[in-house]
Amino acid sequence: MVFDLINLKKDSKNIILLIDDNLLDLNIFSELPLFYKLKIFFNIYCYKFFLKYIINEIWVTNIRLEKKLKNKNYSQYIKINLLDLVYKNVSTPKKLYRVAYLGTSSHTLELKWLKPLFEKLQNERDDCLIEIYVDKKWRNYFKSIPRLKMIYPMNWETFYLDSSMRNVDIVLNPIIKSQFNNYRSPTKFFDTTRLGAVGIYSNCEPFSKFINDNYDGILLDNNTELWISNISKLLDNNEERKRILSNALRK
Repeated sequence: MVFDLINLKKDSKNIILLIDDNLLDLNIFSELPLFYKLKIFFNIYCYKFFLKYIINEIWVTNIRLEKKLKNKNYSQYIKINLLDLVYKNVSTPKKLYRVAYLGTSSHTLELKWLKPLFEKLQNERDDCLIEIYVDKKWRNYFKSIPRLKMIYPMNWETFYLDSSMRNVDIVLNPIIKSQFNNYRSPTKFFDTTRLGAVGIYSNCEPFSKFINDNYDGILLDNNTELWISNISKLLDNNEERKRILSNALRK
């Protein structure tokens, strides 16, 4: 990252450092967790003496930080600005669609199948927020995907309450053939419907004998391009989503 900043500096770019806490004055004996202190040290503190050669401005978010940095003489070589934090809604946010996968970290085959689908979907569209429930191991696996909300697994009661109080536009329900999946039931249909979402399901058991295709859900072969195409068609057609959800609620 430092070399990237140096290259930007060589190109005469204006480089601004935004600070909202006391990162440049790390106290190793402070009450902060050890790993967090190490993270701060290696990400910024060890570079503090080189800032004057790289940074044009420092933006701070409160008066105490402004005074602290000026007392440390940063203002001698870097311009320090106090930000006005008054919220200003300068534009109307665009529509954001929510696409979810409700399986847990135990669904290894499905998660691996979904990753390239998520990557391609987010590359083609900038209006989707993807939600998945994964543990720490899978968080590292998916962290490179933009606009991905990773939720830690929760017990059934908590999940039921959460899924009863909010909405999602589309829930993806892929099934990859395995000994474990041979004994699955179509219960994800009810989770999907409770979220007010349209479900896209793999065209195999247990869904193929439970879902009425294009009536109360969408059945598709496990083809990534096919799923992405149908996701986009549904997101771009609000009336179609309402129709399918309405039918699902009657089931």
